Amino acid sequence: MVITVKDFAYQVPTTVAAGATVMVTNTDRVAHTVTADTSGSLFDVNIDAGGSASFTAPTQPGTYEFHCVYHGNMHGTLVVS
Repeated sequence: MVITVKDFAYQVPTTVAAGATVMVTNTDRVAHTVTADTSGSLFDVNIDAGGSASFTAPTQPGTYEFHCVYHGNMHGTLVVS
């Protein structure tokens, strides 16, 4: 599964399998993060401008909201099945 960051917005797959590796590709010219809103930092990854990174999806099915710590207007939802 791949999350793409483009034009300061997340393009997220419909669902991701529990415990799957999630790739994040950043096509913007600035760094972004994919940081879980839930306390305990279920996932928190920094993606350099034009770069990519990965994280492990939570092992419990559910809906997980996330944001970019650098850009307060960027929000997304990861659905884990």
